Amino acid sequence: MEDSTKFCTNCGAKMIIEGDQKEATTASQSPETSDSSKNRGNSSIDTQALQNALQGYWGWLLASWKKPFEAQKTTKYAGLLTLFLESLFFTLGIGHWVQKATSAATNTANNILGAFSNTSSSYNNSYSIGIGFYLTIILTIWLAAVAMIGVAFLIHHAVGKNLGEEKFIDYLNKLSHYSSSILLLTILFFLISLSGISTVSMLVIILIITLISTIWEIAIICGVVELKEANQLDRIYGATITVAICIVIELIALSIVMSQLGDTLGSFFTSLLNGGGL
Repeated sequence: MEDSTKFCTNCGAKMIIEGDQKEATTASQSPETSDSSKNRGNSSIDTQALQNALQGYWGWLLASWKKPFEAQKTTKYAGLLTLFLESLFFTLGIGHWVQKATSAATNTANNILGAFSNTSSSYNNSYSIGIGFYLTIILTIWLAAVAMIGVAFLIHHAVGKNLGEEKFIDYLNKLSHYSSSILLLTILFFLISLSGISTVSMLVIILIITLISTIWEIAIICGVVELKEANQLDRIYGATITVAICIVIELIALSIVMSQLGDTLGSFFTSLLNGGGL
């Protein structure tokens, strides 16, 4: 019987063939190479998935702006993202208006102080709004919108039959599709706030806020009364109850926003007086 194993003629130790050593080294390194290839593959897949999600969301937005009432299937959190963006741009617009108002008030106070005083003192004109102001208003508007859709979802199931399979997140996406033009209006609201304070801009702002409120109420009502099969509770009464509860939620949200504005203005006047040495 032949044996391919070779031994040293001097010491009798087993000799390792160079080819076998290379094969063993290659075999030991191959798992690491395979793992690194898999990691790179997973990274590219995640990036591609993110790009696909963004493209799908953009396509969903375009379709919703063209035909709002023809709701389409989309990614799971498209509705929540849309409501958040609407809250974001609206809050940025409010913050910019407040910032401009405080700057104008500071300049007016400095002019008055300079006219009636011979000293070189002036009011502090570097007041800036804190991040807490923006976060509070964004979360207030966003949570209020989600709460109102939740109320509409419950009433919708009370006035309709055979709706047990409908999930809340799908219902939220549908109503966000109905009201997606609000996102365009909030972006316009933010851009106008950058232009400055004037009579024309104020009239346009009032018109934008009126349109936002109208579109939102229409979307909520349509979300309640749009049914294939009605239940015992009539849709008119269901829509009326929904609107009444939503008004209460809006008033609560408005009180929180006004409270935040009051705190910001109070802080501004305190810093204004301290800066003027009064």
